[in-house]
Amino acid sequence: MKQKKLRSLSAVLLIGWCLIFLRCETTEKSMVRALYLAQKEQSITVGLLYQAPEAAADASEASGAVQLQLAQADTLAKALAAAQKQLPQKADYRLCDYLLIDQDASAELLAAYERTVLENRQGRVSAKVSVLEMDDGFLEELPAEKQEFPNKLLEQLKQCADQMPRLYQYQDGMLLPQLRAEKQEVALADTSILWRVENSIELEARQAETARLLLEMGGVHTFWLEGEPVTVRRCSVSVTLQEETASLRLDCQRSYDTPQPSAAQCEQLAELCTQTVQSFWQQGIDLVHLQQRSALQNGVGREKITIKNACPQLQADVKFLPM
Repeated sequence: MKQKKLRSLSAVLLIGWCLIFLRCETTEKSMVRALYLAQKEQSITVGLLYQAPEAAADASEASGAVQLQLAQADTLAKALAAAQKQLPQKADYRLCDYLLIDQDASAELLAAYERTVLENRQGRVSAKVSVLEMDDGFLEELPAEKQEFPNKLLEQLKQCADQMPRLYQYQDGMLLPQLRAEKQEVALADTSILWRVENSIELEARQAETARLLLEMGGVHTFWLEGEPVTVRRCSVSVTLQEETASLRLDCQRSYDTPQPSAAQCEQLAELCTQTVQSFWQQGIDLVHLQQRSALQNGVGREKITIKNACPQLQADVKFLPM
């Protein structure tokens, strides 16, 4: 009789514990999908793009209306705490895949946020980073009800995710896609931002796409060569140094169901790659790490190629592999 009562009591306790666990750990969370950081003078703005508690906390693709909550303070910690306090439920960052910054975000701000992520798990160091540009006061003036902008912003982030570097790469510089927001709409801009610790540089579309190709970033790269579009779905870049000359070789795979690029198109793409490396070099950026390669080849301190000197002579060769 006692054993039967104990089994019944154990069953009741187990059911009660499961109900508490399910209520606390699944639906009762505000799922943060993206975080926005901006800095102006002595003020820091934090925006949390989140989905209300009807979105399942353990779903890899949470569903439900996306909303935006803003807060402003004199420190990152205070701004983040204020934004979280306004959420309907406790913030959960397991699905926080994106970090949006303004073009003038400082290295100190990103470093502070990275520490926050590592210490408090308020985000992810693997979050993909992009720039969000808008007029002053744009986010604050969004209507409180029936916001369309947050949903559109999240969808746009998903569409250009392949172009984004990750937060943990910020110290090495990041080539960031630039989103522009206006009148409840958001779109991918023609320009990109080369964000560095020292400063940020705006790049036109063709130069940015070539840089992504040379950096072997994912996604499909499209170029207009000899008046026709050429799409590259995969590219391997190798560099050979000889004295003060650098040779670049790009082995590319074109997209399916597209014609094999002509020799003239390959030559034009090679010239574009050479011009891009030279342009970056003139701005103090070693895009394909020529100085590091020279140090490995000749020894540290005996590099024959350094960023302080003129750009070395470049040769580029582009090959498209047969399908």
